[in-house]
Amino acid sequence: MHYQPSRAQRELAESMDDAIAAILPIARWHSARNESEADWARLSELGIFDLARAEEAGGLGLGAVEEVLIAMALGRRLASPSIFATLAAVHARPTDEQWSGGRVAAAIRSADGAKVLCDGLAQSVLVGAPGEAAVYRLAAQQQELDDVPWLDRLSSIKSLGNPVGLFDDPGQRRVMLINAAALAGLADAAFMMAVEYSGIREQFGRPIGSFQAIKHHCANMALASRGALDLVTFAAVAIDDGRDDAAFLTDSAFVIAADAAIANAGRNVQIHGGIGWRAEAAVKRIFKSGPGRGAIGGGLWGAPPPPGGGGAAPRRGDPLARPTGGGDRAGGATAAR
Repeated sequence: MHYQPSRAQRELAESMDDAIAAILPIARWHSARNESEADWARLSELGIFDLARAEEAGGLGLGAVEEVLIAMALGRRLASPSIFATLAAVHARPTDEQWSGGRVAAAIRSADGAKVLCDGLAQSVLVGAPGEAAVYRLAAQQQELDDVPWLDRLSSIKSLGNPVGLFDDPGQRRVMLINAAALAGLADAAFMMAVEYSGIREQFGRPIGSFQAIKHHCANMALASRGALDLVTFAAVAIDDGRDDAAFLTDSAFVIAADAAIANAGRNVQIHGGIGWRAEAAVKRIFKSGPGRGAIGGGLWGAPPPPGGGGAAPRRGDPLARPTGGGDRAGGATAAR
């Protein structure tokens, strides 16, 4: 039995990570809301969207481990929700012969339909919820809710219609694990950004990274990031090995990664100080993206209870809600505020 990716799997992910970093530099967010068509084309050429597709269907036929390692790399580069939705939609079983995949937007299920993170070129949308993720045709008529230049545009769809793609239980786990990997990558991005800034920002004649309070923040961020990354890959290995605890580990990985992303984003803002709140700063985008990515996956506390009725019921009313009285793990609740 093994618990983490092999050296060959990590080397493959590292080579892809370098290519992804070249295609998706963090600085792109200073001038654009989403990836350009050229960026999508280059990612497609890398085989990003065919990682888990069966070889007989023209894909690479890779497993969950390779998929999450590359999803983490995309998370570190602040890839848009549509990229992760398109990556996850590969695991859907078509229920409409006219649906052939393609570019997929991401959405958050709501009581009156769904809130879509807009993608002008997507023809379908993946609506996430624990155990209930499905792909639908993207309705032409949408009500715009928010249009902030440095965040994803948000619109509302009242009626989803019939799904064009459904996920079986293993597919549902892969969707949640991709979301967890995206959040773990986001947590790691916040950590690396904070460490870099604390080494160049000076106060009282020396880098702020030499101050004990900043060291403690960075140490806590490192622990949160590493815990999220390792648990996501541990869950991926369990899926590939067909272990009985794969579902439990996947749910755990999602919750831990979501907490890490939000906590690290909050600490990253604190370390950057006032500049972290500038609208065009990537620091603020990470801070705003954490809860959004968590909601796409069904909410920070939305993982289904274990079989037999143990644990709390999923909180479907508010995908960002936290249970009361549960404390503040890793500073997540404070960061979310």
